[in-house]
Amino acid sequence: MEATFANARARSGDAAPMMRNWRLLGAAALFYTLLIPLPFNFTAGSLLLPPYRIFLILAVVPIALDFLKGRIRLCAADVLAALFALWLIISSIATMGLDRAVQASGALTLDITIAYFWIRTTITSLKDARLFLILAAPGLVLTGAIVALESLTKTYIVLPLSSAITGQEHAVSPTLRLGLMRAQGPFPHPILAGIFLGSFLPLYALSGLRGWPLWAGMLGALCCVFTLSSGAFLVLAAGIGFIAINWLVERSTFVSWRLVLGAMAAVLIFMEIASDSGVVQLITRFAALNNQTAFFRLLIWDEGIKTVQEFPMFGIGFNDWDRPRWMPPSVDNYWLVLAMRHGILAPIFALLSIFAAVFVLAKKSISLAPIDQRMVRGVAIALSVTSLSVFSVALWLSPQVWFFALLALAVATGQAAMGQAAMGLPADNDALGKVT
Repeated sequence: MEATFANARARSGDAAPMMRNWRLLGAAALFYTLLIPLPFNFTAGSLLLPPYRIFLILAVVPIALDFLKGRIRLCAADVLAALFALWLIISSIATMGLDRAVQASGALTLDITIAYFWIRTTITSLKDARLFLILAAPGLVLTGAIVALESLTKTYIVLPLSSAITGQEHAVSPTLRLGLMRAQGPFPHPILAGIFLGSFLPLYALSGLRGWPLWAGMLGALCCVFTLSSGAFLVLAAGIGFIAINWLVERSTFVSWRLVLGAMAAVLIFMEIASDSGVVQLITRFAALNNQTAFFRLLIWDEGIKTVQEFPMFGIGFNDWDRPRWMPPSVDNYWLVLAMRHGILAPIFALLSIFAAVFVLAKKSISLAPIDQRMVRGVAIALSVTSLSVFSVALWLSPQVWFFALLALAVATGQAAMGQAAMGLPADNDALGKVT
């Protein structure tokens, strides 16, 4: 009979296997530090120290020991991610000098690099990835519930309460949309809250988990709709679309992922050739919820590209960028922000790392048992749709850390899938036990 992930541990939350793996608990601890509200951030001199950054500083030692003891073998995606982080430092020094570069981009590079390699060195099997999702599920559904409650009651809950506890004020400005308030929970902005939560839907929907972790994870992810943001709707719609395609591929003899992706590539090429604005601007336009937002995002793209063309190698650092006086300084496109601040090589390295991770996941999923195949594809979908959604928003603080942790999860899962396929191992049903 087909083995499933439906034993008592999945339903009762027995954490005994997890307690034997402190690193896996450490991966979950990083996730939970990302949910700590902004008023709990504090400064040491000129350095901002959110709780997750303190955790990452402490994680440097075990990561260094892993490398010294040869416990991790670097793959192409790892090298590209490391080159991305290195280029952030090089470009910042070139544009701002050493002292200012360390202050401006040092913490950013620390966040990205340590978060990436912490997850990369922790998740060593598909079992680890599933257990990580189980550990994260309570925090995800609680955060989603708070976001939903804030939106429905039109009252911020997390940030005012946190400010009352810490004494550190954090300004909030309620915005109504479709009769609800744009909630943000513990995150810096509603759109970041939406992308963070929505990125988990493919992970849980295709994980192979059953019982409370599955439903808690999916419910928490679906609560992204209460942020009423274009990024949340984009990541949610794309995630559901790819989940549906995977369902169709599994049940059809004439539809395959190769056919679907080939058709999508052909459509994108046609759009690039046939449209005056190009694919990126079309995505930017359709990702907006109204014409005014679309207008500003297209204008930001046009003006930002001029900056990239003028400073293609190192960018402009964290200096202000040229634009019409009436335009705000924000840039609602993460890939464009990277190119403007650090030159064109920064987004190229990051996108190549993402492509390499997704390619391995897609290639190796073919050799896996159906339940593991589904999970591996869920990770690939989560990373892909999140990478697409950040065309509509710039990432910072905890959501940016999660983005690169998700990339590391994809790389680690891909490497685990490679090992499992190479040895011809069966589905990892022992992760949660099995029933027959």
